Formats: sequence, structure tokens, C-alpha cells
Amino acid sequence: MKEKMIVALTGQSGAGKSSLAKYFVNNGIPVIDCDEIAKTIHSNVDCQLQLCECFGADILENGIINKQTLAQKAFSTPENLQKLTDITHPFIINKILSEADNYFKNGKNIVIVDGAVIIGHDFEKYCDKFIVILCDRNSQYQRLIKRDGITLQQAQNRISKQTKLSDMLAKADYIVYNNSSLEELENQGEYILKSLAK
Repeated sequence: MKEKMIVALTGQSGAGKSSLAKYFVNNGIPVIDCDEIAKTIHSNVDCQLQLCECFGADILENGIINKQTLAQKAFSTPENLQKLTDITHPFIINKILSEADNYFKNGKNIVIVDGAVIIGHDFEKYCDKFIVILCDRNSQYQRLIKRDGITLQQAQNRISKQTKLSDMLAKADYIVYNNSSLEELENQGEYILKSLAK
């Protein structure tokens, strides 16, 4: 095993990354949540300025980015999604690497980065291994509808704009299937941890 390893945990929205991430945390492996970092990045004044210049001042309400308004604009076309990525990813990557470095300095040798947008993007080059989690498409839709309060059409649109499964699978070192029980998901997580420790 490498002395220090960054492992990507990825998959399309609603596939169940957070459930697997929780298992890793409970077993002593630090997980950096890209969504949580993105929330803090949106409060960065420089990032806000660039987002408003690209998507319009109406995405900002009382100094706070309205995520739903931003998402509606950003996910409207592949071009707009790319613009969002180009603006936010440099801020997000710097924060992820800083947090990972802190874990390494405190004796951890594996850090997992949980994010939907990794493969095919700039952060990919910093990752040593890739875990891709999959589930049936209907379950993805229902999780997004419940979690984010969006319609089925919005959920379908969001997933259709994300990284293609074929691209994820081509990069995957580990594939996790999240179509059954939590116990089965955790069994797959245990296998991955044993493999990474070799």
C-alpha cells in the first residue's frame, strides 16, 4: 500500500455514496464530502462573484447563493454545467487537498473523497484509486426527489447531465452495487478496506 492514498468514492447522484461513506467513517477512514466543501465554497466571495457574472445576480440572495436557482441554470445545458465546473472546481480542489493533507499529517494513510463529479475532471489526477457505486435508476430518481425536493423530470435531467456510467466504470478499481440491504453494502465496503490495506 502507498504511504498516502487518496481514494475517490463516486457515482451519479442518488446512487448511495453517503451510505458507503458513513461505513468508512465508522471504520476509522476519514471521508471528505465534496458537497459539504462546495457549500463552503459558495460562501467564498471570489467564487460568488464569478458565479454571478456567469449565471446572473439573481442566484445570490442576501449574500447567500440560492442553490436551487443556481442548479436550475447550471443543469439547463451541458455548456452551463461545464461553466459551473470551471468556476467552482479550482476552489473545491484546493480545499480538498488541504483537508487531505491535514489527515495525512495526523497519521492517516487513506483519505476517501466522496463526490459525484470526479472522473473526467481536474481532481481525477489526484486520486490513486476509484470506487464507483451503482444502483438501479428508479431508486436514484426517488432518492433525489426525496432528498432535494425536486420533480421526477428535474431528477432525470440532473442525472442525464452527469458523468456517463460507462466513463466511470472504465476508471473503476472497485464497483459497489447498492441495490439490496445495508448489510450487503457494508460487506462490499469491508472488502474494499481489506484490499486497500494490502
